[in-house]
Amino acid sequence: MKYTFDDLVKIMATLRSENGCPWDRKQTHQSLLPYLVEESHEYIDAAQAGDKVHMAEELGDVLFQVVFHSQVAKDNGDFCIDDVVQGICEKMIRRHPHVFGDAKVDDASEVTRRWERIKAAEKNNQDMAGKSAMDKVSKSMPTLARAQEIQRRAAKVGFDWIEAEPVFNKAVEEFSEFRSEMQAATSENPNVDRMEDEFGDILFSLVNVARHCGFNAALALERANSKFEKRFRVVEQLARDEGKEMKEETPERLQELWREAKSRTKSSSSKV
Repeated sequence: MKYTFDDLVKIMATLRSENGCPWDRKQTHQSLLPYLVEESHEYIDAAQAGDKVHMAEELGDVLFQVVFHSQVAKDNGDFCIDDVVQGICEKMIRRHPHVFGDAKVDDASEVTRRWERIKAAEKNNQDMAGKSAMDKVSKSMPTLARAQEIQRRAAKVGFDWIEAEPVFNKAVEEFSEFRSEMQAATSENPNVDRMEDEFGDILFSLVNVARHCGFNAALALERANSKFEKRFRVVEQLARDEGKEMKEETPERLQELWREAKSRTKSSSSKV
């Protein structure tokens, strides 16, 4: 049987109905938030792995969360899935006059500039007039992603370097300041607060480097996490092939195994 989007909405309504599922019926917007975050991350994992089967499955899970929240809102008398669909359709048509209207554009950069002008003219954004550019940065975003969004918002109002080189130089400067605080640490004064402060500046400056280079710092770190985990698993297996656990190997041998793991993973995937 082939199901449609309307079928999904009806299934959700049934789950939340009087004779539906007790667990689904007791959920609220707040109780569901962790699942929305979890499903989004699982889709990102599948997309980064290029796993098309799981991408489709995980997008379904994300879509289910959207429908779930919409049904909770409908049950509360706030809005329904039709309002969600109507709102996003109106927004996309309004913000793409070069597609759905008579406007002409020459390139993607002009599309972006037009998008920002239309967005700024919308009532919900006009209501922000006179407030801080930081007011629309979500406090619930993951830390690294929030740093990049803070920087993006600042750049939109002109608070930014024009070129990437001084951004990189700033990151180097932050490393130097952190090293100074680290060298100032003693057994009597570990200097942890100052080191933590300077380390935070390093991370923030590196996020800015990523933004200026045109990629997402959080996704870059996720790739690094995946790369390390994959190589670490190979090292574990190589040690077991020698009849040992990693903790039984010498540091020098572990470094040799790590180099071998790097070689093997590079040859097996262009992503590591």
